[in-house]
Amino acid sequence: MKHPEGDCSIDLEFQALIPPLSIEEKAQLESNIVSEGCRDALVVWEGIILDGHNRFEICQRRGIEYQTKEIVLPDREAAADWIDKNQLGRRNLTPDQMSLIRGRRYNRAKKTKAEAGSMGGSSKGHFDLCLPSTADRLAKEHGVSPATIKRDGRVAAFPC
Repeated sequence: MKHPEGDCSIDLEFQALIPPLSIEEKAQLESNIVSEGCRDALVVWEGIILDGHNRFEICQRRGIEYQTKEIVLPDREAAADWIDKNQLGRRNLTPDQMSLIRGRRYNRAKKTKAEAGSMGGSSKGHFDLCLPSTADRLAKEHGVSPATIKRDGRVAAFPC
């Protein structure tokens, strides 16, 4: 009873971005899926699962039908950022996990900005002097200070 549009695939690099469920959380998820079916669609990009790794595994193992929702993103960096942003918005994460994920988003955004400059582009337009920095933008989005975002970036660059 696979998804009618074809199989999804798991990218181990993307899967590693997602904090694992506890044993209790995974057991509860499996119980819910067995009793109610897979209610939420798996989110995929180019056939690769971005959200729903645990649901996919349970459905595959138990022969339970599932649906997918394909999203359009420009590249792997955007897909990784989507995963991090999605996790920050829906999971009960520990403070350390939140810091790591915010830091990855910050480092990814800084890298993109630096690459634009190295390719002859500009990360700021002629009249963009009032645009917030990457740290300011992410700090506002996540309800923390820019200093916290920068510290999170250092943590994510050298995780233990």
